[in-house]
Amino acid sequence: MSTRHDVRFEIAVSIAVLASIAVMALETFTLPAETKRALFAADVILSLAFVVEYIFRIATAESKRGYITSLNGIIDLIAILPIVVHAVSSVRVVRLLRVLRIIRLLKLKRYNTALDRYRRALKLIVAEATLFTGVAFIFIIGFAFMIYEFEHEAQPENYRNIFDSIWWAVISLTSVGYGDVYPVTVAGRMLTLAMVLTGMGIVAVPTALLASALSRAHDPELDGGG
Repeated sequence: MSTRHDVRFEIAVSIAVLASIAVMALETFTLPAETKRALFAADVILSLAFVVEYIFRIATAESKRGYITSLNGIIDLIAILPIVVHAVSSVRVVRLLRVLRIIRLLKLKRYNTALDRYRRALKLIVAEATLFTGVAFIFIIGFAFMIYEFEHEAQPENYRNIFDSIWWAVISLTSVGYGDVYPVTVAGRMLTLAMVLTGMGIVAVPTALLASALSRAHDPELDGGG
């Protein structure tokens, strides 16, 4: 397939992906039965088109194994996997996985260079990212258990179990603060203050590391590469 035709094909596939997402969005509305049937038919046609396209790419690839294990091949597989799973399952939640088709948009040629830079940037900071992920996990679990001890008796309806406490820890660590759960005890408020201040560093440092790594990935000479 020529480059020109390949670009046109990718644009057509991207349009199909967006159409599929639009169908999913329309399904959330209260619509006449005829419209629902039409949407279902459109979804089936689009689903089959994605499966056929995946099979076609494997059949025409110079290296079938190379395509299947490549980034593009994995993206294509993830995009059709919910279709295959739904074909053998009637579980409603499986259908929601169809939204994974939107990752097909990452295959647009214009994004390839940017994605490659992100890949190289993440590779440069993998050790630091692992460290801060571990630190964040430790803080979330530790603070969650502490807030549970402080707030469970005062607010048994909001801090019913450790999972409610983990929710509080995550929104506090990221300084989101939805306001649905918050401490009322003095100890709980002091703990929240410590959590927010800690979160500022945990969130800011990886952001700065990624920004620095992206600069180095954009200009390999900064990293001593060619």
